[in-house]
Amino acid sequence: MNLRQLGEEAGLSVGFLSQVENDQVSPSLASLLAIATSLGVPVFYFLNSQEPDPVVRKAERRQLTFPKTRTTIDLLSRNLNWQLMPILMRLEPHTVRQALQLTKSTEQWVYVLQGRMRIEIGGESHLLDQGDTIHYNGELLTEVASVSDEELIFICCITPPAL
Repeated sequence: MNLRQLGEEAGLSVGFLSQVENDQVSPSLASLLAIATSLGVPVFYFLNSQEPDPVVRKAERRQLTFPKTRTTIDLLSRNLNWQLMPILMRLEPHTVRQALQLTKSTEQWVYVLQGRMRIEIGGESHLLDQGDTIHYNGELLTEVASVSDEELIFICCITPPAL
């Protein structure tokens, strides 16, 4: 697929895509998601590493920060071609994050490390505290919120990788 075809598919200009390709601009999450969807890959594909070392040291994690949504995502694995994608997410206190429309059907599992989470799945609201877990169909997720005065930190495992 060339830049013109990708631009038509993703609804982005060839000039913008060229700037992204040449590291002249950083795409927004919406643009990155449009590109990934058009290419049929998860968003994190663009951060994938082919390094053979299966160990990911804390200081070596690939990280995405979204200032508008006050969210940070750490990749906990180097290889995104496997069937499971583990991520560490942080939401600032009293932050609500709408779920992204995923590129495919997923199964997701969450473990709360710190804070209190409200998660909306299939029209039901669930409150989770430190140490709680939840397992659900990713297509039904609509919202995740930090509902305490401390940062919400949780691990999410997604299969297959789809962000």
